Amino acid sequence: MSSELQQLFPKRADDGSIIHKRWKVDLDAATELAAWTSRGARARLQRETAEMAQHFPRWLLTASDGRDRVCCRRCGSALVFDRGLRCVECDTRVSRSRLPSGALLSWFGLMPPIGVDGLARLRKRLTARPPAHHVLGQRADLGHYLLVPLVATYPRIFPASPPRVAYLAGLFKVRGMPAQTASHAYHMYSGGFMCLFAPGEWRHLISCRELLQQRAYAHVIKLLNYADGKRAAFDIVS
Repeated sequence: MSSELQQLFPKRADDGSIIHKRWKVDLDAATELAAWTSRGARARLQRETAEMAQHFPRWLLTASDGRDRVCCRRCGSALVFDRGLRCVECDTRVSRSRLPSGALLSWFGLMPPIGVDGLARLRKRLTARPPAHHVLGQRADLGHYLLVPLVATYPRIFPASPPRVAYLAGLFKVRGMPAQTASHAYHMYSGGFMCLFAPGEWRHLISCRELLQQRAYAHVIKLLNYADGKRAAFDIVS
């Protein structure tokens, strides 16, 4: 496994073209923020980061407070672990003392595209007013699709407890979306957090990458169907 784990971030150059900023992930700084109580925390984080780099290469290892990303106070851009914790845009370094007391290590990024042409009512609402940070596009093989951003946050006691995965608040402003309250009907806790495991079902060897691919992605698909009026969407086992 390479110790030179890298991430990238698209930026618009002065001539209007898109370039990618790249940096080596500062695992020491990330491990310090994580403050996991388990032994071998840095080695586990390295494995987690390597898996995410392979399967979700555009996701960013960052910090969040609840489901809200902690962003740069100077320019509002994302914070990343590059020579410590610093802004991906203006390169301002951020000390731990300047973070909210509840700040935790997290991942932020867009899930793979989900076709929405079969969700006629929801597609019309999304087209009229796409939620902030959500991407609505179209391509020949898929038709209209939606990219849904998520925040996956590691608890202090990880891996004894799973990462918490949340939707951004803007998605729930779309008509048809359920309230951001705890519900068995759509498998959610309050505040936009997914309920992804039954009691006793979590296993400490499950990685954040596996959780996103095998559980969270299915939840997104079901929630979009639920918002389109298919109220039995979460009755389907996947």
